[in-house]
Amino acid sequence: MNSLSVAVVGAGLAGIACALSLAKAGVHARVFEAQRAPGGRLATRRFAVASFDHGAQYLTATDGRFRAELDRATAEGAADRWHPAWPSRDRREDLWVGVPAMNSLPRFLAADLDVEYGARIVRLERSRGGWTLLDDRGAAHPDFTAVAIALPAPAAAALAGGRTPLAARVKAVPMAPSWAVLVAFDAPLSGMPDAGFAGDGMLRWYARNGSKPGRDAPDAWVLHASPDWSRVEFDQPAQNVQRAVLDRFSEHIGRALPRALVSDAHRWRHARVEAPLGEACLLDPDSGIGFCGDWCLDARAEAAWLSGSALGTALSEAREAIGSGKIRDSR
Repeated sequence: MNSLSVAVVGAGLAGIACALSLAKAGVHARVFEAQRAPGGRLATRRFAVASFDHGAQYLTATDGRFRAELDRATAEGAADRWHPAWPSRDRREDLWVGVPAMNSLPRFLAADLDVEYGARIVRLERSRGGWTLLDDRGAAHPDFTAVAIALPAPAAAALAGGRTPLAARVKAVPMAPSWAVLVAFDAPLSGMPDAGFAGDGMLRWYARNGSKPGRDAPDAWVLHASPDWSRVEFDQPAQNVQRAVLDRFSEHIGRALPRALVSDAHRWRHARVEAPLGEACLLDPDSGIGFCGDWCLDARAEAAWLSGSALGTALSEAREAIGSGKIRDSR
């Protein structure tokens, strides 16, 4: 009889992959997600005139298992390959995006999972039946024998606190912020590539969101500021960031920008891992707490998936030790 019951905190790609890996091993997992939908940085912001993939811009796949998931999503219409006019990129590398929006992919992947949305887990407590998770609404979720924390490294370490010695290693993983500016113009930017890295100390990336399959706003653009600039300007008002980044984009392309129909800015606190941990995941069998995320392996969406899958496998393989009642709180 399987006595392992797992709470997965976070429904980004890592958390989804962890829960799916556990399900394949016959272990039930309940996923807790602070937002109203899955995906984490596979995110989309919608306005009346356009939508914007303001987080991760595309996915690549070097691992056959992850590629199989993308192929499965593509076959079901939830993803497709993106072929931007991007002269500098390696055309042999396939780029995938969610369809009709980036967050369509995680919605598809998480469709059969047990997910509670709008539940931001703020504390872990040891109880007689195992771990109890407390959310920001005051609700308690008790009796889990293990907790898989699939959050950005700083948030994961803060949630685990002193309940596992692994938290100190997680806390040491550096992650950089990023400002994303979203803008839809009333006229096309003709002669521009669909995407590119700007090679600029302020502007890191630009993409014509409408060039992705399934999008219907051709001149909606996403501009990502560089990590260093975003770190310095992290607390600036959004309107100041919009103005500065759009001005730099205009300078970069060497022309005045058309009139904006809509513009906005989004601040990603933990956008990109700067120095990965170097391990697929972390698991403390004594406490029953594990960690996964892109920050374990690399600054790519695929790395998040592989890390989550690895933690799900590690948890299922350690089920006897974790479910034996010997879990300890290391505080």
